[in-house]
Amino acid sequence: MPTKKRIMNAAGEIFGQDGFKAATIRKIATAAQANVAAINYHFRDKQGLYLAVLEDTFSKGFQRFPADGETDNDKGPEQRLRTFIHKMFYRFLSNEGWGGISGRGKLIAREFFEPTPAFENIVETYITPHKQMLVSIIAELSPDKADKDKQLACAISIIGQCVYYAFASPIIKRIAPAFMPTQQNLDRLADHVFLFSLGGIQQINNTDITTIDILETP
Repeated sequence: MPTKKRIMNAAGEIFGQDGFKAATIRKIATAAQANVAAINYHFRDKQGLYLAVLEDTFSKGFQRFPADGETDNDKGPEQRLRTFIHKMFYRFLSNEGWGGISGRGKLIAREFFEPTPAFENIVETYITPHKQMLVSIIAELSPDKADKDKQLACAISIIGQCVYYAFASPIIKRIAPAFMPTQQNLDRLADHVFLFSLGGIQQINNTDITTIDILETP
């Protein structure tokens, strides 16, 4: 395996385990069976290496599991929503994706909960367009397409369900082991989130009550 690839593989694992601040170039070099000079040659410094690993992780995940699917352009919004959720599950949790918290997902989890300056570009390049695509699907499922707040709230709820399965497997294992996000379980879990979300969107579309109204009800 080329030295650059060995360095990135080792760095992805160590940055995920230790975080950007605690990870050291020397530890990464040792794990990659490379020398510090090779890291400086390919990436200039630790920040350059971290940026490269983060970009590589996100770009490969979205290339392998694009949210819109290859055959969904002429499909209805229900099918596009199902594809979106399935691709998100596979991107986060599959062996070919980020592998959840046992794989590169650890690095992503750290960025979600303790974002570094590198995350701003990731949000702009990948996450914001991803969110906008989901909102546009929800808008097609909504008779009142002008209510952007409802659409955005639904989008955040859907993404939240997928992210929970991606990062909360230790909790799920203890409270509902049959729902562990294993490779064999991904389709079943994704379909559950799809049906649950579709029902939620329909319910929200059929009522004028707001979340604030519900919270203020005695």
